[in-house]
Order: sequence, then structure tokens, then C-alpha cells
Amino acid sequence: MLISYNWLKEYTGDTTNTAQEAADLLGAHSFEIEGLEQTENDSVIEIDILPNRASDSLCHRGIARELATITNTPLENDPLAVTPELQE
Repeated sequence: MLISYNWLKEYTGDTTNTAQEAADLLGAHSFEIEGLEQTENDSVIEIDILPNRASDSLCHRGIARELATITNTPLENDPLAVTPELQE
């Protein structure tokens, strides 16, 4: 799976200084990192997602949640964390 480092930072903020640092953390704790490619405006991390992690990690938000857990910081922007208002 290809993960944009810029998109990860939208969720996590500045928990890691570089894409390489994020890839190293993810590789050491959770996933196999297949590669890291620098593009003109972004870095792309290629992650091997195993079937047992497919339910929570096949999206940028899932990878960002994993990175936030590793760095022990909350997600800076999580659009799914909004609590719906209860209607009476």
C-alpha cells in the first residue's frame, strides 16, 4: 500500500520530522516497509499490510492512528472522532 507522508501529517501533525523517521517507526513496530520514494512535493512510503491488519490499516487514517500510538500522541485531525449529537 502506498502512503503519502503529507497526508499522514494532516492526521498526525508533526509527530515525526521526516518520512524516513515515520517509516522507521512503522517498520520497527507494526509493518514491513517495502520502500520510501521521494517525489517532487511529497514522500511515498510503501507498506506491506498483512491480512490480519487489513481491517484497521488499509487507509491513511489507520496508518496515522498506528503512528500516533507508536509516538504516544493523539491524532491532531481525526474527522471520524466527532461525536454525533443525540436527538431527543
